Amino acid sequence: ASARKKRRGHMGREEAKAQSKEAQQAKEKAAFEKKQAQRDKQWEVGAKDTSGDAAAAAKAAEAAARRAERKAIEEEEGAMGKSTKPKKKDDVKKGPTKAEKAQRALLAAQALEKAEKAAKKTPKKDAAPAAAFGDVASASEGVGELTIS
Repeated sequence: ASARKKRRGHMGREEAKAQSKEAQQAKEKAAFEKKQAQRDKQWEVGAKDTSGDAAAAAKAAEAAARRAERKAIEEEEGAMGKSTKPKKKDDVKKGPTKAEKAQRALLAAQALEKAEKAAKKTPKKDAAPAAAFGDVASASEGVGELTIS
């Protein structure tokens, strides 16, 4: 009686396997047929037409040759002389680079240090030699007493 109950409600293991296998085969067959239909469609269209590619390449080569010729003529005319200045090119330096600026700043600092050391080494001149001359009065006496005759 228990064997009967099993069969009524549930499929057997072998039956389930067989059904799954059939479903998988049907799925694979459908995929193959779809793929085959795509291939047949492509064969009907035929191979890609490449005749236009060669023509386009020849046309591009001719255009490149014309551009090169025009550029050569312009350069030749430019060598003859122009009444206007030539345009600046991107590779022309516009000013000192950061490295050059840093080098200049370093040299300026070194020159300043050198000047300060030289100033410390030389003795300061006194104002006494000017007062040693008898005819020179002190600066405070001579202010404001100048007369023009």
